[in-house]
Amino acid sequence: MNKKLKIYILAFILVLPLSIKDSVYFSSMSWSPAPDNNMEFAELPSDFMTCDTLPGGGTVSYGHPYYTYELNVHPWSRPDHKVLLSTAQGQTYTVQMQKIKVGIPVSRVESDIPMYIIGSGAVVSIIVFLCILYMVIKLIIKIRRGEIFVTKVSRYLEITGILLTFLYLYNLLMSYIATQYFISHIHLADHSIVFKNECNSMYIFTGLALMIISQIILMGKDLKEEQELTV
Repeated sequence: MNKKLKIYILAFILVLPLSIKDSVYFSSMSWSPAPDNNMEFAELPSDFMTCDTLPGGGTVSYGHPYYTYELNVHPWSRPDHKVLLSTAQGQTYTVQMQKIKVGIPVSRVESDIPMYIIGSGAVVSIIVFLCILYMVIKLIIKIRRGEIFVTKVSRYLEITGILLTFLYLYNLLMSYIATQYFISHIHLADHSIVFKNECNSMYIFTGLALMIISQIILMGKDLKEEQELTV
């Protein structure tokens, strides 16, 4: 067994826990009373929407542009043990928000860092998938020619695996950076923003599996050459 194969197998074993728990989050914030700590149904503030009165007595509304971000949240631990309840048609349930979408008017956005992160993730994903498509096409051509146990086939598989693994790790890193930015700049009533690993774990599983297969093909090629020399 060559060195690369040992490393790839070890890496595959280390990421297996991702299939058991695909999301990890942590939060250390506890509830603290504050005068402006409130979450309620209310009219949109003027920086979201303004209303003008028409000469005839009617009104017209003008919506202002705003950014929306999806955030993972966790409720604060309240000392009074109060929880969010929903009562409808005689039935009562506890409600716990775990993912929300917040809107921020463009006029109040301090930085475009989150948009750059989201945009970079999309660009990198497109580039990686185009590279993978190229590798798959080259691989299909080799297989149709009957060239299976060759170095190039192994190389194509290995590069494809590396690209998939890189895509997973890149998205994970960008998600973490964006979450840390939101934690520093967005404050929610009774909830804290948390980091959760929501990247598709199949990317890294498939990537490492392809890298392992690439080394097995190389071993098969070496065995085939040894057999031919023996004959």
